[in-house]
Amino acid sequence: MKKNFKRKLSAERGFSIVEMIVAMVLFMIIVGTIYGLLQIGLIDRNRASRRSDVLKNARAAMHLIGRDALNAGLSYNKNGAFVPDDFISTRLGTPVDSDTERDVLTSILGGNDLFFDILNPDTNARTDLIAFAYRDSDFNGGNVISLNNAAAAPAAPATVRLQSASGEARNAKGFDLYLVESDSSQVAVMATGLPSTSTIDIAPGDPLGINQPLNGTGTGISLLQKCTPTITENCTNYVASVKRFFWVSYKVKSDGTLVRTTFGNNTSAPASEQIQEMPVAYNIEDFQVRYVLEDGNTTDSPSDFNLVRQITVTIKVQATENDEQLDRPDSITLTGTFSARNLEYDAG
Repeated sequence: MKKNFKRKLSAERGFSIVEMIVAMVLFMIIVGTIYGLLQIGLIDRNRASRRSDVLKNARAAMHLIGRDALNAGLSYNKNGAFVPDDFISTRLGTPVDSDTERDVLTSILGGNDLFFDILNPDTNARTDLIAFAYRDSDFNGGNVISLNNAAAAPAAPATVRLQSASGEARNAKGFDLYLVESDSSQVAVMATGLPSTSTIDIAPGDPLGINQPLNGTGTGISLLQKCTPTITENCTNYVASVKRFFWVSYKVKSDGTLVRTTFGNNTSAPASEQIQEMPVAYNIEDFQVRYVLEDGNTTDSPSDFNLVRQITVTIKVQATENDEQLDRPDSITLTGTFSARNLEYDAG
């Protein structure tokens, strides 16, 4: 009887403490491994999601820049257009030139290492700027406005009144940017008044500061004054033509916002809103532009932007949240290269 009782107790014996500890350790290892794998998967998923959002942001900006780069120079004057001295530095924030001659607004303009960006860990780093000019091919049904004369507006000796054939200026609007071309000059101006369907007024004091007075002197006088036997410099020969053109720029503000700025042509807006900034991307850490010139050389700062044939834009974007492994926001770099093919010829 005792033998049977002992045999029964022996058969019903449970796990020992050592076995229990070993089982618990193995269980914890397995659970820990599974948890670690899940965490890695979660981190990878979050990183992929953030990278997708960041890339979407940067790609949209790159698309806009690429579109403007491809349009740059489209039916715009191959040599650019004259504007007042220091106009470009005032509007774009580029360095002021040392001379007192008029500036030339070319199809592409840029500035190297200009603007501080708070998101860049290198406090000495600066971001670039790029601007594009091209014709509005939809304006006036694709046709230029032909000009046959220019004179001072009545009771406004500083204002140039451009004159066309009857009705030709009917599609012109106030605050439009125009390129006035003749065989003697090419001038960028802003319309400030439309007295009739055959006249366009160009007065100083416009929202961009691009117009010069007709009663000025030297390089401070409007190039739109009519050439005569006695006036052979700083003047325009008529017949001339008028094209509406776009002028846009891209730069990064100090808070890391990449903005596309449009100048003029906001015909439904007041004078105070003729320079409009549209945010196109956020959390930009760096923005750099390089140029391939006609001779194949590459540079960050061309001496003549009319020689640019290709543009490479690099955008570095920060994620909005810290990376779980890096313990800081991850950065992604996106690069796009665009042909400036319209700078090679002067058509339209």
